[in-house]
Amino acid sequence: MLGFLRNRRQLPPLSLFSLKQYKYSYSLDRLVLGVDNIRYDVYLSPTFVNATRKIAARLVARHCGVEKRERMPKQDSWVKEVDGYKQLYREIMRDAVNKAKGLSEIQVEYLAQTAVLRMLLEEIRTQYDHLVGRLKNAVRKSDLAVHDDIAEAPKLKGKLQGILQERDTILQQVGKEMFGFLAEVEAKVIKQMHEAIFGPRHSLYMDLLANPVLHAEYPDSEFLLITEYDVVLGRRIEDPDKYETLLFFVRQLLNNIDRLGSSSENHSVEKRLALTDLEENDDVYEGKKAYSDKIESWLCYIGNVDRLLNWQQTRGKYQVLKKNKASSKELDILRGKIKAQKKLLNYFYRQFCRNGLIHRIAASYEMQPEYQEYCPPLIPQQIIQYLTAPKTRKVIRNRLRRMKKVYNRQFSLRPLSRKIKSMEQMTTAKRKAYLIRFLNAFARYHRDKSNANLIREAMERVNLAAEEKVVTLSRENNTLYEFLLPHERAAEKAPIINHVVIKADVRGSTDITHQMNERGLNPASYFSLNFFDPISEILAEYNANKIFIEGDAIILSLFERKDTPSGWYGVARACGLALNMLIIIQRYNKKSQKYQLPILELGIGISFIDNAPTFLFDGNNRIMISSAINQADRLSSCSKTGRKLFSGKRGPFNLYVFQTLSDEEIAGTVDDLFMRYNVNGIELSPAGFEKLSNEIDLKMLEGGFNDPYNQKSNLYVGRFPTLSGRYQRLIIREAQIPVVDPSSLKLAGVTSRKYYEVCTHPKLYAWAKQGPGTSNTSH
Repeated sequence: MLGFLRNRRQLPPLSLFSLKQYKYSYSLDRLVLGVDNIRYDVYLSPTFVNATRKIAARLVARHCGVEKRERMPKQDSWVKEVDGYKQLYREIMRDAVNKAKGLSEIQVEYLAQTAVLRMLLEEIRTQYDHLVGRLKNAVRKSDLAVHDDIAEAPKLKGKLQGILQERDTILQQVGKEMFGFLAEVEAKVIKQMHEAIFGPRHSLYMDLLANPVLHAEYPDSEFLLITEYDVVLGRRIEDPDKYETLLFFVRQLLNNIDRLGSSSENHSVEKRLALTDLEENDDVYEGKKAYSDKIESWLCYIGNVDRLLNWQQTRGKYQVLKKNKASSKELDILRGKIKAQKKLLNYFYRQFCRNGLIHRIAASYEMQPEYQEYCPPLIPQQIIQYLTAPKTRKVIRNRLRRMKKVYNRQFSLRPLSRKIKSMEQMTTAKRKAYLIRFLNAFARYHRDKSNANLIREAMERVNLAAEEKVVTLSRENNTLYEFLLPHERAAEKAPIINHVVIKADVRGSTDITHQMNERGLNPASYFSLNFFDPISEILAEYNANKIFIEGDAIILSLFERKDTPSGWYGVARACGLALNMLIIIQRYNKKSQKYQLPILELGIGISFIDNAPTFLFDGNNRIMISSAINQADRLSSCSKTGRKLFSGKRGPFNLYVFQTLSDEEIAGTVDDLFMRYNVNGIELSPAGFEKLSNEIDLKMLEGGFNDPYNQKSNLYVGRFPTLSGRYQRLIIREAQIPVVDPSSLKLAGVTSRKYYEVCTHPKLYAWAKQGPGTSNTSH
């Protein structure tokens, strides 16, 4: 025991070996979730998806050996098709990188990569399943048909059986080939484009494109490990080379070596890597996690095993430098490194021997030239057991003897007997070489398995939107990430960035309906002809849309879209539309008075929200969800108390807002609790006024007007273009909200809060048009 501790103290620290770390950031957490609030909605180019389907189908047929000769593309034709496919992928990823650049968000590119990988993997499996389904149908038809060649049906069944047995191999081959197309484009084009915008790119995505685990249904398959990773791992719980057991053991060895050269506390691996101590605080937890991540990043970086243990590789470099007459300092460094590597290799070798691993590792490489002769019916682990565990040999011999009739051939054990003798005579140097080879292979497999788990988790969070309903809903809600080809982007609608809602509410509509019914008149047609229809005719001039219509109210919306500054007059156009709505109603009122019909009075509210609304669909009907609707409803309201207070009074303004509650009550809710008088008035929300100030040049008019409580109002004037290019003038009144007693409505004070009215009185516009003086204050 003392000798063991003494040897460990003599180990060189990991800091001497310039180990590199496999660090990456591959998260989607800053992106906007899709319509299901769980996954990210992605719409990939239909042209690219169809091309993927076509290429995958051909490759599956080819690797299954069932591609019909007359349908086999000529080599030149196939090369052109593949080149065309690469071009499509190049354009898709260029779009992704440009979108990431435009949003200053690299995760957009990650999302495109994740979506493309998911789509490819799904298409390859789908095309394999389609091919198997067609073959099964062909077998059924062949069984029912009368053949001149009686061997045709058995041949077809044999072919199908072979394809089913080779499923993993076929998927691997097709996946490798298709991912290789992407890797070529990434290396030649996209990598440079990415690095020009975002700087150096981690190798993670390229590693994923070359990752065999992604294509395997069973990533721990022994045949996958041998053919792709040059490694065999145990499957039983008690096996010391089982993946999880071996991973912990290797991490433990790295920890033991590192802590001897570290100034940190000399804790055991369990304390340094465990993250479940009940007493630990957040700082301790973060420290342990950071250390665990460092060990993991060392293990996953391919080449670190050789940096630590491969002294012969270093000796080769030393001999080259010595031959080239390098400086004595350089040679001394390499000599020291060789000495340190030998110590670490001896340490690893002793620990692997102590755990019973070296014998199994040597057997896994010794049996590789012979194992296919016995597998099936055996599996590679049974061959290793035969070579390393004498007690198992009788059982394995008996199994092979029983399988002679099934496989119709002899299984000679002489090659394995020779391997047993070879292993008995194997030198320590060869076993150490096998250990280095094994650790290199294991590290690559661990990296690929970890990366595969990472991307699979990401792929589960991606919804490849294909249904038109989902695409439309997500697009309208600005939650759809689209990666398209240039000709597909031409028709792409820019996303909504903010919106304005207008609500126009008819005052006393219940009384109007009752009066008309009493007189035998039709209130529905009256509202339609005098209110809804005339307003509908002017919506296009202001680029407004109907949200919905109630019996006595209409709610409209205006949207501003990204990268369309010519249309960024949402609030100004909403104000102009509201002003024209009142002018139209007043014109129709004159006609109604002539024929003794009721007149209409409106209250209009305009609310602005500086982000996109959300939408849902009822069949083909789009329904908008936005807090601006509720706010506009409040702004358009009129209290009975307010109407009573201003009944019979005439003036240039039609809107007054009062505070009747305490400041605490007002501050305690986001709801609008103010009392209003709004008859033929237009109230604009404070956020709407701020947006209007940024849309057009608002100038304050000199002078001003006082409200019923002798409080001065400020007037601002400005002009905006309608959709047709005609310019329209606006006058906005800014006033402070007074505090009044709720019972007597007497003035109790003035708040710092302000409200805004879009003025409608003709004399105000005539006065502004004559050019009254304006202050230098511009908003």
